[in-house]
Amino acid sequence: MVTIGYSALGVSLPLFVAHRNGLFADHGLQVKMRGYPTAHPLVESIMDDGVPCGGFVAFPISLHRHTRTRPLHYACAVAEDLDNPISFLLMRKGSGIRSIEDLAGRRVGVLPTKAYREWLKVLLARTGLGYDQVKLDKTCKCMETCASNKIPMERVVAVHDVLPYETAAALRSGRVDAIFTNDPGVTDAVRSGVADIFGDRPILPSLLGSPFLFGSFVFDSNFVADRPDEARRIVAALDEGVRFCQQDPAAARRLAATYLPSSCGDLRDGLGRPVFLTSREVDVARLQSTTDMLADGGMINGRVEMGPWVMGTDTALPHPSAPRPPRRPRPDHAELVSSCG
Repeated sequence: MVTIGYSALGVSLPLFVAHRNGLFADHGLQVKMRGYPTAHPLVESIMDDGVPCGGFVAFPISLHRHTRTRPLHYACAVAEDLDNPISFLLMRKGSGIRSIEDLAGRRVGVLPTKAYREWLKVLLARTGLGYDQVKLDKTCKCMETCASNKIPMERVVAVHDVLPYETAAALRSGRVDAIFTNDPGVTDAVRSGVADIFGDRPILPSLLGSPFLFGSFVFDSNFVADRPDEARRIVAALDEGVRFCQQDPAAARRLAATYLPSSCGDLRDGLGRPVFLTSREVDVARLQSTTDMLADGGMINGRVEMGPWVMGTDTALPHPSAPRPPRRPRPDHAELVSSCG
């Protein structure tokens, strides 16, 4: 039995498909799925609590722990481009927000992960605005609050963590004036009539380059070293899940409902349109360029040479004589399916 963690977000569609359609079983695997509201606590469970793998995870989250704790392996990928967005800035209807400048002095929600916090900081800084994290979500233990310095208070944005199932309610109540997040919260908020999408171009591809490699499925390097055959079979099942998403994205979105918060799990007309890549379609040079950009922008703790850690079904697995990554003690892990609403 292999426990596979999943982030309950639209970017995890290939994993949902692989499980729902029995693709892991087709490859001789027995798996138990464990859900998390975002990828941040998922990665913490991989690093600290013995979960062997999971996804999908934005690269700033995984690389943050990769450099601080021990390496991860990366398989498949999810990307967005100017025609296929993942991330959206939502504005509360009636908020009067017409530009990024208009966020000055406002309350802005953010999906509580290192990735969305870092990307929001970049977006605000480009307009000379400051970022002030009001309170950290309890799922992000390795983060620190970061207050803006040398920026007038009237140009500082108060940032609040908002989980996907809270998105529509946070906008409706006026708890926040805008939110930077992804599906399923985006589709639910717009469908509920409480939010408009800011701008006519996807935020991250416009800001950081198109196509923008968003994240991937990740493996604990200890698991890959100890059980390489199972790791290969998981990647093979995920590749089939990716191909299903490529061929019939509408069907993949319908399958997601079982894994998403019940209050916002209907993605049949989802606004997010992630682009998924199989393990063999991941361009390592482009991925290296993306991670270098994240490092240069201070979004991760230094550069990572990605080549040794990118997995195909028969690549990037350790040679029997290769040294193992250092093993840390792991506490017993009770079954946990996080509540999302």
